[in-house]
Amino acid sequence: MQWNKIKLTFILAFLILNVYLVFQLFPQEETEQTVLETESQDAVLGSVKGYKELSDQKTETNQQYEATKLHFTEDDLDKVPNNDNMDLDISSNTQLVVKFKEPQKLPVEFPIADDNDQAIGDLNNFVTDHVLFGAEYTYWGRQGNQLLFFQKMNQGQTYFSPDSLLLVTINEDYEVVEYEQTYIKNFKKLEENEDQDLKEYSEVQAVKALQSQQLIESNDTIKVEKGFYPTIELSSKPNYAPAYMITVNNEKHYFYLLLPDYPYVYAPTESGFLSSLQPETEETQ
Repeated sequence: MQWNKIKLTFILAFLILNVYLVFQLFPQEETEQTVLETESQDAVLGSVKGYKELSDQKTETNQQYEATKLHFTEDDLDKVPNNDNMDLDISSNTQLVVKFKEPQKLPVEFPIADDNDQAIGDLNNFVTDHVLFGAEYTYWGRQGNQLLFFQKMNQGQTYFSPDSLLLVTINEDYEVVEYEQTYIKNFKKLEENEDQDLKEYSEVQAVKALQSQQLIESNDTIKVEKGFYPTIELSSKPNYAPAYMITVNNEKHYFYLLLPDYPYVYAPTESGFLSSLQPETEETQ
């Protein structure tokens, strides 16, 4: 009888020991896996050109911004540079459509490389000389026969916003035949909610998020810029989220959007953006 009690005691002791070891093993495996993943990410990013120059200072928050759409008036038309060679239309109120009576030759030759600062500067200067508030727009790129420019605010550059867009149309001789323009003003932070937990994010954190999705690989070249990306409008005014634009190998552009709940990565395309600007028809509705 005494021997049975001793056996039972040993069995219970071994069971308790096994349970303890199991609980000790799993956290250790998870820790080892995390360490391996961190080491792997550090190895990849260590070979990425431009990564070591990034700031790990958390200067951006998920505070949202809003703006007001400009409603063009006849007075605005009088301020358009060189408007004697233009037919001007503001029938849509928040969009200015300009058609040149005589096509205007551009001061550059196409195609233009994304890193050709001289050509991009010349395009920006052309816009300054022919567009209302033209100095506030920055060349983004070309899609077919259309050149995209986005408005730059004092707080930073806006990207892929239909409300701060200059869309220039060229002909087969690369001459400007018309442009469509939207413009925003009163760009400011939304009033803070006392219960809202404003988070901060760094350039390094944004790049690590991309690499974890395998959007950045060994020996890639990256460049990070701060700006603003449009979000779903919660009011009649355009809304924007702070964002890091991360350019990979001077080809692909990713946006790390700092939204109130959590940041996420988005990769828009010029063709998709332009398609979204087309008015809906009965067939597309």
